[in-house]
Amino acid sequence: MIKEVCFDGTVFNDGPHKFEAGTPNIAGHIGLGAAVDYLDALGMGNVEAREAELLDHLNQELGRIDGLRIFGTGPQKAAVVSFLIEGAHAHDLATLLDLEGIAVRSGHHCAHPLMHFYGVAATCRASLAFYNTHGEIEQFAAAIHKVCKLLG
Repeated sequence: MIKEVCFDGTVFNDGPHKFEAGTPNIAGHIGLGAAVDYLDALGMGNVEAREAELLDHLNQELGRIDGLRIFGTGPQKAAVVSFLIEGAHAHDLATLLDLEGIAVRSGHHCAHPLMHFYGVAATCRASLAFYNTHGEIEQFAAAIHKVCKLLG
């Protein structure tokens, strides 16, 4: 990419050579390989079953919260739940959950047509993975209960 670098300036190579990529992300490639090996050892069927079990538990816990609306409840969905609490904006909800040590995403999630379809500006989104626990789901539900009381 570069012919010369010095304190006075840089001289770039002529095209197309000046558009060559820099050092490849070698560590990223090695990390991805290790992640694939780890998931292969667990078995993707086991990962899928665990996430489905956790999603079922999360849906049960959230179903007990008055005023909470879940968006997207199709069969065989990924372990991701988008939700709102009646009367609360998604960003306010996410901020209050953050104060309880709970991390969720909030916004339109690059899905403007879907937000329009549901008639909302934004949602909160919680994501589960096979390493989450039932205890963490219960902590999450407890935090939402607390936030609901604050929103009153």
